[in-house]
Amino acid sequence: MNYIVVKNATKYDIDYMEYDNDGLVIHPKLKGNAYVHVSTAKFYNEDLINKIIVTKFRRQFNNLAKVIFNYLNADEDSADSGDYIILLDEVAHMQATMEIRYKRYMENEQYREYMDKLYFLNINLKNKLARVNYVSQMNNQFSSGIRR
Repeated sequence: MNYIVVKNATKYDIDYMEYDNDGLVIHPKLKGNAYVHVSTAKFYNEDLINKIIVTKFRRQFNNLAKVIFNYLNADEDSADSGDYIILLDEVAHMQATMEIRYKRYMENEQYREYMDKLYFLNINLKNKLARVNYVSQMNNQFSSGIRR
């Protein structure tokens, strides 16, 4: 059951009730005593939903992009291929999250823009992983050739 609470003067009244409407459900994590404690909130306004999704996804994307760019700028000699595989999994997870959870709420242009950026990160990570594996293989061949 869904309902909207409206503040009239000093009291709160239920404006109307609806059953089974589609909307974005979030679980706010507000800390402090000054906030109203709510376990879940459901939004119906499409503009507000789009802003919430874009803000939430932008924050996650920027954090992942910073980590990926740090790894992309690292030397191939000191890099571990396992780190790049984990980052590839994170990019794939973010792409799947966009496709499954956020696509219906985001505007098509923003959705395409983020999917293109994720694809770009994915390709660069795969290229870097190939270079790291090649350098590692060459180092192994070089070190095994010296021992003989």
